[in-house]
Amino acid sequence: MRANRISLFSMLVLGVLLASGCASSISPNPEVAYSFDDELGEFSELPRSRMGALPFEGLFTLYDSADPGNLGTHRYASGLLEVDQEQERGIVYTRRAGFLDIAHIRNAADMTAYIHARARLAIERGWDDFTFRGNEPSTYRVELCYPPDWYDMSIHDRHRLGEELAIRIAQRVAFDAMTWHEIITWHGYKSTILIPESNSAFTHDDTTSHALGIELAGIAIRSGRDYNMEFSRLLDESMVDLEAVSEEELKQAMSRVEGSWYDSFSGPKLRMLDIGTGDGLIEPWIVEGHGDDLHVFKLVQLDDIEGRSFTDFYRVSIDPNILEGFKVRDVIGEDREYVYPATDFPVLVADIADRLNIDRVDEFPMHAIGR
Repeated sequence: MRANRISLFSMLVLGVLLASGCASSISPNPEVAYSFDDELGEFSELPRSRMGALPFEGLFTLYDSADPGNLGTHRYASGLLEVDQEQERGIVYTRRAGFLDIAHIRNAADMTAYIHARARLAIERGWDDFTFRGNEPSTYRVELCYPPDWYDMSIHDRHRLGEELAIRIAQRVAFDAMTWHEIITWHGYKSTILIPESNSAFTHDDTTSHALGIELAGIAIRSGRDYNMEFSRLLDESMVDLEAVSEEELKQAMSRVEGSWYDSFSGPKLRMLDIGTGDGLIEPWIVEGHGDDLHVFKLVQLDDIEGRSFTDFYRVSIDPNILEGFKVRDVIGEDREYVYPATDFPVLVADIADRLNIDRVDEFPMHAIGR
């Protein structure tokens, strides 16, 4: 009942402030213990975390292969073991999208579903922002800026547009969250005390795995069907569509680029730094002789939803809350509390490229195809 009063009051305040541009509405008071678990449903808690692997064998790579024809049933939350439980981790090679990490695909998808539940609720209630935490201590804030005619629309139109906006925002913010993990691990952040993770940052399977995960999650959410079952079906179909290969060919592809893309002892020799900045496109790295019909991933945009642009509808900021945040701020060159993915990520990725003597972060390393 109290939540309804908040929503109605928000609408009244919005009606007064709409003329000023970005609407200022009411968000939950953090000092009051509101619980929205019922509205968030199965996504009220963070999804289970799965451990990724480097896409090659070696010391501390945690490498394992996955059977693309037997990935099991996806599970957002931890629970009792099931007969058809998911294969939660492992590397596969696909002839159209290169190396993929099953754990990263699943983690990116579940983060999308987690954020979507919050974005949908925030838009339904007319809040001007919502916050969440991922698996790292960093805190994400998503500010919402409703167009001036938002409340001139019918409830039906707002609901329809709001649902599509919530999905696309969730996909983009989840991609930011996964990219943030790569950035901070490059700068020394470790999920565990014992295992260093800098070698795992921006390896040639990461960004494409994230792009595939958020893509499939968006389709699963739009379907309105059971998320776990629908994502399982979509993931199985994607392995066929992307032409996943046998473990034998996976090993052949790894062997072909050993020494050029990676070294089993020293780790990655190249980093895939293309995060879609500018064109929103991410091109996988394909091993010569192991595929050629490239599947280019397209990050979702908000510039055309039913003929309207919502590019200014949201803004993301990150409070690092980790020691590595100081290193990140040094690169950005500003002593401020928040990191803004839209403007800061290109700077941070360009700095990594400079340190690796890479001219363009979106260029396929043609010199390193394993000739």
